[in-house]
Amino acid sequence: MKLLITHTQTHWLKLLLLSIIFAVLHTLAYQPLVTFTFSLFFLKSLADGLVLLGLGVLLSQIIPSTNYVKLDPLQQFINYFALGILVVILWVFSSFVASYLILGSDNIDEIIDIIPMTSFIGILLYIIDIQLIHHRMVEKEISNDPDLEADVSLNKSDESHDTEVLERIAVKVGQKIHVILIPDIIYIEADGDYVRIITDHGKFMKEDTMKYYEAGLPQSKFVRVHRSHIVNVEKILRIELYEKQNQMLTLKNGDQIRASVSGYKALREALNL
Repeated sequence: MKLLITHTQTHWLKLLLLSIIFAVLHTLAYQPLVTFTFSLFFLKSLADGLVLLGLGVLLSQIIPSTNYVKLDPLQQFINYFALGILVVILWVFSSFVASYLILGSDNIDEIIDIIPMTSFIGILLYIIDIQLIHHRMVEKEISNDPDLEADVSLNKSDESHDTEVLERIAVKVGQKIHVILIPDIIYIEADGDYVRIITDHGKFMKEDTMKYYEAGLPQSKFVRVHRSHIVNVEKILRIELYEKQNQMLTLKNGDQIRASVSGYKALREALNL
């Protein structure tokens, strides 16, 4: 938990620093165009930067939760376009309110004059933001989907030979460091930006990707049976048919995991079935 809080604080500090950098650059860009002092317009720009920070965080939550990456290209464009209109309107309105409160009602004409430039900046930053978010979504989808990852790996087959096989995994829990031996792992489960490692001695959270463990664990003993699960084949108690072509794995600790069609195929190969 302590490690997670530290990571979150660092993340927010980076975002705050970006807001300050934006405020400085924004003020310098506008100085030749306005009559306000640098310090006064910097305060207004800092308020704009914090609004942008809030909108960026909101987008990073909304877009992944709606699974835009799985839509067809036309529907993606329509959704991103509609969302962009809403975001730019909120950005321009917030910037206008901040300008009115900080720069004063006496300068309303000059405030209105900078609205077109404010709108252009909002559109530009929105495009950059959704490109970054969409790219992260695609990477995460590939890392969590064995079928998609198999397609990508066709062009990177030589890279797998350079992957170092894991012998142990170190996990920090509070002030303690637990060393997990590979044979003790029952299965690994995806959990957002983390993975949950289930062992004979307990469960542990670690900030890593499923792709990392799929490549690093011994492939003769560990199989990615589903986009969210990597299983130690030596910990499987039985395999049963579940919902048509899917299979249900019962592990020695009593947990049950559903295997996808491609995952069951890989499992059969590992078990020489």
